[in-house]
Amino acid sequence: MSLNDFLYHLGWIFKSYEFFIVLWFVLTQFPKYRWSLFFAHHQSLNSLQLHEMHSCFMTVVVFMLFHTFGGEVEQYLLSLDFEQINRIKVFYTGMIAHMFLCMLTLYVIHRLRGCLFSKTARICLYTVFVSALFSYMELIARGYFDYHELTIVYRIGGWACNIIAIAALSIYPIRQTLGYFAKHSEP
Repeated sequence: MSLNDFLYHLGWIFKSYEFFIVLWFVLTQFPKYRWSLFFAHHQSLNSLQLHEMHSCFMTVVVFMLFHTFGGEVEQYLLSLDFEQINRIKVFYTGMIAHMFLCMLTLYVIHRLRGCLFSKTARICLYTVFVSALFSYMELIARGYFDYHELTIVYRIGGWACNIIAIAALSIYPIRQTLGYFAKHSEP
């Protein structure tokens, strides 16, 4: 198994984890908030806690969708039958565009719903931006200067960004679950 195959499978583990976070939101928050979990606007978000919950939910849904489609787009771009240097240029340009669309989608959804950005959303936006910078550096180094010696540095940096984003997405559900058990264990 090559490193690319390993990373592809590891990516599916992350996507599954993101799906479980979305499932946690649906199972724990939907009974309380009903359809406002999906369709709440600024008028109904009357506390910072509601803003944080909706922002975290929107962020995890956007990340799950973009990670799922991004992994498949990545595999498609890698399979294109171009000259190597052109495939590198198309791949990294496509990935930069994909990351930009992820950031734009997250920003627009927050603005349309009138929701404040939670710390989770901001961390995720920052990590996507840094990942896009890594892809841009790869595009320049590999695509234009044919310099491939720093690939492992970029790959580790990109995966570090993914791990930081996954950790940020996990904070709200973990904090709420621990709070629930602490509240119900008191006499």
